Amino acid sequence: MSGQTEFLHWTLEADADGIAWLKLDMADASANVLNAGVVEELGKVIKQLEGAAPRGLVILSGKANGFIAGADIKEFTTLKDEGEAAALIRRAQGVLDRLEGLPFPTVALIHGFCLGGGLELALACRYRIADEDSAKLGLPEVMLGIHPGFGGTVRLPPLIGAPAAMDMMLSGRNLSARAAAKLGLINHAVPARHLRTAARSMIFDKPPRRRLKGWLAFSNHGLLRPLLARAMRKTVARRAPREHYPAPYALIDLWQKHAGDPRAMMTEEAASVARLVVGPAAQNLIRVFFLQERLKSLGRVSDFKVRHVHVIGAGVMGGDIAAWCALQGYKVTVQDRKHETLARMLSRANDLFTKKLKQPRLVTAVLDRLIPDIDGRGVAQADIVIEAIIENIEAKQA
Repeated sequence: MSGQTEFLHWTLEADADGIAWLKLDMADASANVLNAGVVEELGKVIKQLEGAAPRGLVILSGKANGFIAGADIKEFTTLKDEGEAAALIRRAQGVLDRLEGLPFPTVALIHGFCLGGGLELALACRYRIADEDSAKLGLPEVMLGIHPGFGGTVRLPPLIGAPAAMDMMLSGRNLSARAAAKLGLINHAVPARHLRTAARSMIFDKPPRRRLKGWLAFSNHGLLRPLLARAMRKTVARRAPREHYPAPYALIDLWQKHAGDPRAMMTEEAASVARLVVGPAAQNLIRVFFLQERLKSLGRVSDFKVRHVHVIGAGVMGGDIAAWCALQGYKVTVQDRKHETLARMLSRANDLFTKKLKQPRLVTAVLDRLIPDIDGRGVAQADIVIEAIIENIEAKQA
């Protein structure tokens, strides 16, 4: 193949060595997401690539802030029913299956955020290379009351082993590029200036796919899955009851029942996410997500400046909040009914500051900003007041 082909969201260009460079720069958006239009166009690109057979394919982002932020959450709010949700998910799965099935090397070139559906797209590539300084990789779908639905539950456990894969999906936590490389989630973490060179090297050298070693190679085996699943459910139950947060339990059930059959698991993954996304837990969490985003946007345009923080309650939580605020440079007054509680707060703060700052003069400077205030005189001067007393509604109201 040769030349350049431009779509609305994607640009496909071949270089002199026959490598295809596919760039996603979503139109009229500050960040890349996988909405229906982006996925549909990707399908058209893959069809073109299937006929052209380049030496290799590199997928990268045209946005400075990152690779792909995930699926388009706005689309989740327009789904009418479970059937419509399942159809949307299966279309995306089908496109990524075709990407995975391309007969030449494919590389996801990652900088900045690579989350949710973005990481699932990267998992459908044969290789993954990330900027060692900026890349953040994760599958945070559980925070929205669902679990990965574009093949992530199928592809991740065999790649890095069930314990690490399920922990990533159940916790929703992000990984740095170095941590991801250590797990085997990516092939290399390199400086930004070496990303393209590393991608070309992978295509020319075609290293074999990573294989799990030791017991991790058997961690997805049918004999081990029931035991590991039982331990996972116990861990999840300590943090979230099934009746309020069904997604983690649905993910564990999916993995336990179907991890031995990738095709069946892909089908059941779509059905599971479709059930969850139209349910009340996911819809409420999605609503909370948009409220949080709105609050963030309001904060960015506000000229409100915090200089003085007043914390009511010098217990472990209130004291640690106060100490952290002082560490960030704020003047902090801390109110409590007992001198002894305030003294313990100062002692814990001193330990924290000593650990963080090392130098005595810096510790002293921060401690000077942390002021015990048993009479609550700092309230009148405070820009923000944080209440952190005991969990008693009458006391809080008083």
